[in-house]
Parts: sequence; structure tokens; C-alpha cells
Amino acid sequence: MAEEKSYSGVQREEIEGAPPAACDAELLELRLAERISVNRYLYQQTQQLERMLLDAKDLQCLLEVLLVSFPRHFSFRAAELWLYDPEDVLAGLIVGGERYGHYLQLQQDAFEIQELYSLEPGIEIIDVTDSRMFEVLKSEHGIDYVLLLPLIESGRLIGSLHLGLQEDSLAFGDAESDLLAHLAMMISRCFAMSVTHQQISLLTMLDPLTQISNLRGFERDIAREIARARRADQPVTVLMIDIDEYEDLHEHYGEVRGHFVLKKVAERISSTLRATDMMARLSRSRMAVLIPGIGESVGSDIAERMRRDIEEFAIDDGRGAVLQVTVSLGRVTWDPKAYPAVDMVQLAKQMEAAGRKALDDAHVKGGNRHVLSRLATLLV
Repeated sequence: MAEEKSYSGVQREEIEGAPPAACDAELLELRLAERISVNRYLYQQTQQLERMLLDAKDLQCLLEVLLVSFPRHFSFRAAELWLYDPEDVLAGLIVGGERYGHYLQLQQDAFEIQELYSLEPGIEIIDVTDSRMFEVLKSEHGIDYVLLLPLIESGRLIGSLHLGLQEDSLAFGDAESDLLAHLAMMISRCFAMSVTHQQISLLTMLDPLTQISNLRGFERDIAREIARARRADQPVTVLMIDIDEYEDLHEHYGEVRGHFVLKKVAERISSTLRATDMMARLSRSRMAVLIPGIGESVGSDIAERMRRDIEEFAIDDGRGAVLQVTVSLGRVTWDPKAYPAVDMVQLAKQMEAAGRKALDDAHVKGGNRHVLSRLATLLV
């Protein structure tokens, strides 16, 4: 028989087992009894902001929510967004980011963002005694407190949102901190998804020949800019552009030369535009330029300058031949102060139709000119 082992002299340790599982009724009672006290105003505003974030259709709409709607919604004095962009990916995706000025900053070095936080970034409120106040919202005056929201995706700090307050009016306990941390997580996730969606959308909204937007991209851009013009109460101008006698050029010189001329004309016009302007190829030789914040008078000067520039533009085809073409332009301006409108979708269609009509009129009159077409005085 095997010898029985003895463990005499060794103190036995009692191991406590797991508590018995509660029944469903007990679990329900425990859950119903749990209560969290949180600032009601902050909770309601956060819920509404989450809906705005989820409704943002693209990266531009999301930036509008973060830099315009967010501070207004919570009564902050200002909002500033820093984003980590080491390879200029965001710089290429964000259309019209210059309109936000210093409130939108793309950082190529992550150090600037990381310096705002500890090793484990979290929600913070800093005041004028904190040296970080010299780094964020530097151009703003009258701000005594700044709420710092770190934007983290997949464990990486991808950005930082700064919200300025004139006074310490934000109730900030543990529950509020958790709520704001949840909001920061939502912003980070929506931002990452918007970037991915924007990259995919660009592939479907880009004209492969000229590398400018296509018709689908133009329809998206004009709808967005009209909505923005209405909020800002500023005009927006659309120029429809067509290369005169392009069909004859295409037939005489061939498809390769025709495409080469079209590409060079598009490049030439694009080079004269502001960063906030948008250009698209609508059809074979027809293009459009969307110019936010420009009224009828300045729009006329821009159209004439474009026409004259292309007329004087000598296109070297690289084979010893120099080609010269002219363009016709149709322009239309919507000024919300002069022509109030409610239906933005219908307004976009009216502007496109008016621009095409003006362009057709320019062709009828012999080309190499620009023609104005005005919207009807009654818009719905």
C-alpha cells in the first residue's frame, strides 16, 4: 500500500468560494436600485450633441459640428481642434478647412498634442494658472478656463478638442467626467469613421482625367455650400465653364490631344482658385467652379479674369506644337439677403439650371465671353 503522505505542521488556508449567483429577480432589483447623480443640463446637451455627431454625413459636416455647433450648443466661448496628421492625409481630405482659421490645426508632430496631457490622457479643466493656457486658444481673450478633451482611437492619441469658458460654470464631478469621457470617445470614433468614409468617397467623386471632382462631387459640394451660406448669411457664386469648339478640337487633333488640353485648362483654372473654392468636371468639356462668400460684382471680375487668362494661355503639347483655346462661362449668384430660400435642394437645382442657361447663352453669342443669369426673385 502506498504510504500516506502527511502535511502535519502546515497551516491550512481556507479558500473562499465565489458568492452564489443571484437569481434574475434579485439582479433586476439591484439594477433598479442603482442610481447615478449627474448634471441634468450636461446630460441632455450631450445626448443632443451625440445625435449631431451621428448625423454628420462626412468629415466637413463633422468639423462643422465640433467647431461651430458644439460651442454654441454648450455655450462655450470658442472651440479649437488639434489633429495629428503626420503624412498630410487629413490636409488632403478636408475641404475648406481654412475657413476655421487657427481653430483647426493639423499637427505633424504628436509631441505638441501629447504635451497637453499626462501619460494616460484624460478629461481636464485648466485655468489661467496653468502653463498650458499659453498653448491652447492663444488668440482668444476673456477665457479663464479651458476644457481639454483627448481624442483617442485604438489606444492612440489622434487629437485634442479645446473648449473655452469665461467662468467656471461647468459642474464637474466624477459622473460628469465619465459623461464627457464618453463624449470624447464618441467624437474620436465618429472622426475615424468619417476619415475612412471620406477616403472611399473621394474615389467615387473624383474625375480620373483632371483629378478634380466629378458631377457627383459637385452636387454634394453645392448642397453643402448653399447650406453654409444660408447659416452665415453670405453669398455663393457658381461659374459654369466650357471649352469653346472642343468637339472640333477633339476631332481634328484626336482624343489624346483633346484630353491633354482639357487637363491643362483644368489645371490652369485650379491654380488661380482659393483653398476654399471647389472645381468639378461635369461632362465631356464642361466644368464648374463653386466660390463661397463671393457676390455678383466680384464674381463678374473673377469670371472675366479666368476667361482672359485661358485666352492668353499657350498650351505646349510637348511635341513642338502650341495650342490655344478659349472658354465660355455662365455665372449665377445666390445672396440669401436678397433672395431668401427655404428648400435648399431646390435652390441647388435652380442654381445649376441658371448657370447652364448662362453658359448656353455665352455659346450662342459666339463664345469666349461670360454671361450672367439671375435667379428668380421668388424661391421656395
